[in-house]
Amino acid sequence: MAEGIRVLEEVLNAGSEIEAVILSERFGSPGRERRLLDAWLSKKVPLFQVKEKLFASVSSVQSPQGALALVRVPPLSLSHIRSSSNPLILFACGIQDPGNLGTLIRAAAAAGATLLCTAKGTVSARNPKAIRASAGAFFHLPPVENVAASDFHSYCSHRSIRLYRADACDGIVYTRADLKIACAILLGNEGSGIVPEEFAAVPAIRIPMAEGIESLNVAMAGAILLFEAKRQRRAENSSRHKAGNDDDKNTFS
Repeated sequence: MAEGIRVLEEVLNAGSEIEAVILSERFGSPGRERRLLDAWLSKKVPLFQVKEKLFASVSSVQSPQGALALVRVPPLSLSHIRSSSNPLILFACGIQDPGNLGTLIRAAAAAGATLLCTAKGTVSARNPKAIRASAGAFFHLPPVENVAASDFHSYCSHRSIRLYRADACDGIVYTRADLKIACAILLGNEGSGIVPEEFAAVPAIRIPMAEGIESLNVAMAGAILLFEAKRQRRAENSSRHKAGNDDDKNTFS
């Protein structure tokens, strides 16, 4: 279920299949609402207009914006995923809060992650709160859900993807980890972290914090790590581009 103007716009931008839209009586004023309505009409999406009280009863937010859609997003498996040249993967292991997971999906999409997976026992990324927290990024980067640890290990091993697990206390400082290469960042449960027996041998990385502070919110920590990977990769690409330009100058000098 997709709800909210921003999320519904991203559904259209992603080209996702919309099965039906429920509208309140007041939806469709000039501007973004009208553009959404025109787009649904042009795509012949089934529209159902209901009274405000009824719409409020099916909405999952306190202040509904007057439209929600049922969107078909087929479940994915690792076998569906195409290989990318330099993958950046986020693996959520046991995260329970849908808001945290949705925020991580949004951050992963913004940082250019190529794949997002969730382990068994993680809250569903299709939870309406997770969809809203992702600000519609879910439809651009739909996660592969309920992945067994052994299957994820195998997937990464066969593609030479290095694993890093985020830890509040142990491991090397995250800026010293090589995130330029094909890699996967593992984030654990908000309280207990990553289950040790599943990924005990995976090298840990940590975010230094002020004395007396135990940990960061998992979504905030994930965003920091993902954007550090983006920073490193952008710096690497700039260095290669500069080296290429220098080679060209030497060739024609």
